[in-house]
Amino acid sequence: MARILTTGIVTLDHTLDVEHYPAEDAEVRALASSSQPGGNAANTARILAQFGHRAALAAVMAEDASGEMLLERLTREGVEVGACVRHLGATPTSHILRSRSTGSRTIVHHRDLPELSAADLGAVAWEEYDWLHFEGRHPETLLEVLPRVRHAVTDQPISLELEKPRPGLESCLEWADVLMLSQDWAAGIASRPEEAAVELARRYPDRIVTVTAGAEGAWLAQGGQRVHCAPTPGLQVVDSVGAGDTFNAGLINALVSGEPPEQALVAAVRLAERKLQQTGFERLAP
Repeated sequence: MARILTTGIVTLDHTLDVEHYPAEDAEVRALASSSQPGGNAANTARILAQFGHRAALAAVMAEDASGEMLLERLTREGVEVGACVRHLGATPTSHILRSRSTGSRTIVHHRDLPELSAADLGAVAWEEYDWLHFEGRHPETLLEVLPRVRHAVTDQPISLELEKPRPGLESCLEWADVLMLSQDWAAGIASRPEEAAVELARRYPDRIVTVTAGAEGAWLAQGGQRVHCAPTPGLQVVDSVGAGDTFNAGLINALVSGEPPEQALVAAVRLAERKLQQTGFERLAP
């Protein structure tokens, strides 16, 4: 199994299940309530650990009781937290309203904690990992860290998740080997997801570019090749929280295990579909 580092954010997610979304100013009773670790990089690491990889997380965690709980929970799930740093402040929280009727969710995020900085990552031994995954969250840090990482490693792949468009992220793309785009990010490049994948593959030869597009499935482009994985017909969505993070984990697992890119795409889509059909991330690995 591989040693993989994911770099980004960890949050405390508070989830309320409701029968359907309430109207503004309405008062409804929740069907269920839960609290669990969240955040893109943390979710991806948790799933990679299920596959037996030595998954590690680099993130900022607060010096409060919630931070202690998150450290304990992540460690219990097999995620190495030695690269995490602690700062004064409150643990970032995401309040999630999840509809039982559709499986969709609305997330309200609150953060009162510094973003991960280049100084926070100064002690990370990048060359000790087999794969390095970065959440495209804080361009200022990435622009300083990614060139440093590229010069520190030999042939270890670097992947970059591009979920939300942020000023400055475009300058980070050249340092990654695998670019994982959301549909929103791809929309800033081309009118269609597959066109965005092909365009980025043209701009950055030899990179693997993926674009997820919900009910349309996902595309992968590399060089002049483009492949598509269609979704499974009749899929019933139970919980869409973290489906993109699950896709990323599935893609990394398949590629680091030596599968060809086109097969890795299918593996990632099918893993994300398993996530969509269940609540939470437990027992996702086949």
